[in-house]
Amino acid sequence: MENERIGYLIKKYAGNDITPVEEAELMQFLLQEQSNLEEVKALMNESWDNESALMTLDDKAANRIFEQIVNPPKRSRLLVFRPWMGWAAASVLLCIGTLLFYSKFSDRPHNPDHLPLVNAVARSEHKKIVLPDGSTVILNNNSTLEYPEQFTGATRTVKLNGEGYFEIQPHPAGPFIVESGKLKTTVLGTAFNIKTLNGDSGIIVTVTTGKVSVADEHKVLGILTPNEQMVFHTDDKKPDLVKVAAEEIVQWQKNDLFFENITMEQAAAILSQKFNVKITFLNDEGKNCRFTATFLKGESLDEILKVITSFNDAEYKILPDEIMITGKNCNN
Repeated sequence: MENERIGYLIKKYAGNDITPVEEAELMQFLLQEQSNLEEVKALMNESWDNESALMTLDDKAANRIFEQIVNPPKRSRLLVFRPWMGWAAASVLLCIGTLLFYSKFSDRPHNPDHLPLVNAVARSEHKKIVLPDGSTVILNNNSTLEYPEQFTGATRTVKLNGEGYFEIQPHPAGPFIVESGKLKTTVLGTAFNIKTLNGDSGIIVTVTTGKVSVADEHKVLGILTPNEQMVFHTDDKKPDLVKVAAEEIVQWQKNDLFFENITMEQAAAILSQKFNVKITFLNDEGKNCRFTATFLKGESLDEILKVITSFNDAEYKILPDEIMITGKNCNN
């Protein structure tokens, strides 16, 4: 049944009427079969009644097709092939070109619409990134994240170098994929941490909530659930799955506070929970004032309140059982 489905997708791809979701499904199949091109060729041959022999490409010819796939002319994909080529041969060329593209550019996030890529860099301090789908990533020092300006394909793919803590918005129709070295971590909606060890000697994936799938270039290495960690050793390509206290692993970013265009009332709720203290307002004035601020050094509650109240011309008073804020109505 699977072969019939893939054959159907190959025909649609060659006919240039494949949908983005179908194309993503076909590309995923091709990626999984990179190490077994002969089976891929056989499957393509079965997709057509034409019994023409399949073409065998040397390196020069394969590179030429690769360039046609990467930089196609602005016309139908079929026009890049000579008229005398059979459908089966054309499909093999398309598929091998696609495999070459993914093989040579597997270090780039999948970007089917060629949208501009954003390269976020955290140098000496942590950095919070809000992705186009509303998911968030906290980057550790000396880490980078590359992602498209918009997620428009069947998957949401980003590339991580270094360490990042991900909180992914659920999207059943669009799996979220993090490419880190030779690993791909796939989720639908969860929170997890990925860390590349110094010298690329290994990659560590730790799950705090939800469930993730971790795969290398050839197969799925394991399914992780909360408080599970996979350590992938790049030298022998072997994974170790262990039980951990995930909250301790991700503690490096727990003290960070990122207030991004939020109201004083929203900030008070966050601080109240973080410091386990009751924070109230003398009246409704000042609750709606918005501000943006970042605290990355484990500042005390008093230090944080001094900063955020100064933004909004407000004051706070520490009482025996609560902290009370007074301010001006920012809508006036």
